[in-house]
Amino acid sequence: MKKIFSLTFIIVLVLSFIVIPCRADDNISQRYVDYRGIKIYTEVYNYHPNSKEAIVFLHGLGGSHSHGEFLYNKNNPYMTITLDYLDHGNSGHVPFISWNTQLNSIKAVLDSYGIKKAHLVGHSFGADTAMMFAKKYPERVKDVVLLDRAYYNFKDFEKFNVTEDTMNILEYESDSGLSYNEFLQYMDMAWDNDITKTWNINKDVLLLGGNCKNFLGDPSTGTPSLAGIISMIKEDPLKFGIDPDEAKLLPDITENDVLSLVDFLKKKINNFENVNRRFSVIQTNYAHGDMVRDPEAMNAMENYVIEYLQSQNKHIYKTKCGVDEKYKRSIYKYNFLH
Repeated sequence: MKKIFSLTFIIVLVLSFIVIPCRADDNISQRYVDYRGIKIYTEVYNYHPNSKEAIVFLHGLGGSHSHGEFLYNKNNPYMTITLDYLDHGNSGHVPFISWNTQLNSIKAVLDSYGIKKAHLVGHSFGADTAMMFAKKYPERVKDVVLLDRAYYNFKDFEKFNVTEDTMNILEYESDSGLSYNEFLQYMDMAWDNDITKTWNINKDVLLLGGNCKNFLGDPSTGTPSLAGIISMIKEDPLKFGIDPDEAKLLPDITENDVLSLVDFLKKKINNFENVNRRFSVIQTNYAHGDMVRDPEAMNAMENYVIEYLQSQNKHIYKTKCGVDEKYKRSIYKYNFLH
């Protein structure tokens, strides 16, 4: 989120970079995949040249293949592919991004590795991408795991006084590899998309819901709510490295707006398994960003994913909490998309 934590929350940011666990590099290989003359960076864990199935991890907006490294684990028996989207990380750039380009580039990755059926695991914007891919290419998808997205439309936020400008200002990070213009193109894709049109897919889908802490804040770490962040930026935008003219685009958001938004999201999570008989939900106690950044949360995500993929009966009949009940702290970056 730009420079929001550059002052008051610098300790939170520092921790978020030092706690990522080391990879098992001896079982990882890299490959660049060609997509219409543009190179897409990929990594593969447990590579098997004759494998026709694999986990394919899809990261959030502004993220990278590294957010899928929680799956580089000896408990994971699956061939696992992670990648950098176009315009992200080590991949090449395109003049214009669209859903067709996004989905077709991922198909190119599957084709390159000879994968006929993918277990799609998507985090945040990557969860939306997973559902969109399963809708467009159902014959290439075995099942789907969603890490805290694809159960609501971003436009729903407007009912709670959260606008696309809010996300543009709070979410862009220059170290993501995306130019600001590229980020805005992806944001338009996410904001204008009706993800509910994918809910009729004939696939087993597991949603791992977040705990909405990225909206509510965390008094124990001094992290303010969304309303608090907006208020501080509007009061002194330069302190947070934000142009005053940009700050004027931010709407006034009350704590009641935030509470209503959180209530809305919780209801959407709990109702997700009712929109399709093949959908299941686990409500976790993990913050959105922690799912791919914090070791304890990452370990829980890996356990959830592998247990689900190996389960004979994919349907989970009731929302439940798992191994994360004791999870108290959070070092997440304040984010909604990656």
